[in-house]
Amino acid sequence: MPDFEGLAMFAKVAEEGSFAAAARAMGVSVTIVSRGVARLDERLGARLFNRTSRRLALTEFGRTT
Repeated sequence: MPDFEGLAMFAKVAEEGSFAAAARAMGVSVTIVSRGVARLDERLGARLFNRTSRRLALTEFGRTT
């Protein structure tokens, strides 16, 4: 079964450019968004974002998803 919640969170993070901005836009905590994207990463078997403390970028797989 598709993870629609995780997909919605992934799309909002990609659109907003940050987990914090996506969380604010969705009215949830950053932790919930982070866990949703991590769960989607796990289900897909690939990372969607490269994250550092200063930068967030889509991976090649994330760009094609």
